[in-house]
Amino acid sequence: MPIEGGAVAFDEELLGFGYINQHTNVFAEVETQTFSESLLGINVEIRAVPVEYQFDYGDGTSRTSSDPGGPSAPVRARGADASSWEVETATSHIYQETGVFPVNVTTTFIGEYRLPGEAWTPISGSVEIPATPGEADIWRLSHRHVSGACREPSHWGCSGPVELGPGDRPPKIFAEDYDSSGRYIGSHSP
Repeated sequence: MPIEGGAVAFDEELLGFGYINQHTNVFAEVETQTFSESLLGINVEIRAVPVEYQFDYGDGTSRTSSDPGGPSAPVRARGADASSWEVETATSHIYQETGVFPVNVTTTFIGEYRLPGEAWTPISGSVEIPATPGEADIWRLSHRHVSGACREPSHWGCSGPVELGPGDRPPKIFAEDYDSSGRYIGSHSP
C-alpha cells in the first residue's frame, strides 16, 4: 500500500513566483488515502490520514503545522499592484534573499482500519512521507519613474515585467513572454 506524499504547491497563477520580504504562499496538496485489502477472506479498509506537515522553505527555515495550507484568492481578484500579491497564510513564508529555493514538505500520516460495518480503529504509530518538491522563485522589486511610452526596448522598464541580468531566466509566470535568449517578446497573459 504505497502512500502518496502529495506535492508542494503554490498559488496557481504565480507558479512559485514571489518578492523578497513579502509572503509567498506555499502549501501541501495531499489527501486522506483509503485502501481496501482482503485479510483472511475479510475485506478490510485501511486509510492514511495526513495530520502534520513539515515545511522546509529551502532557505534554512522550516515550519511544522497541522494545517496543510491552501490557495489564496486569485491575484487578479486582489488588484493589479505588486503589494496586492502579498497575502499571509498559515503556511506562507517571507524570503529574505532573492533566488530559486527548493521547497519540500514531509507529511506525517496516521493509520486507521475498519472491518465491514464497523467504526474506524486507530493503528498505532505514524509514517512520514515526502511530497513532490517545488521551487520558490523570489525576485526583488525595483521602482523608477519614467516619462512616456517606451521608444527603445533597451531602456529601463521597456524590456518586460522583469529585468534579466546575465545568466538569469524569467520566472515561470513570465516564461512565455521571453524568447530563448531572454529577450522580451510581449505579454501572453490571458
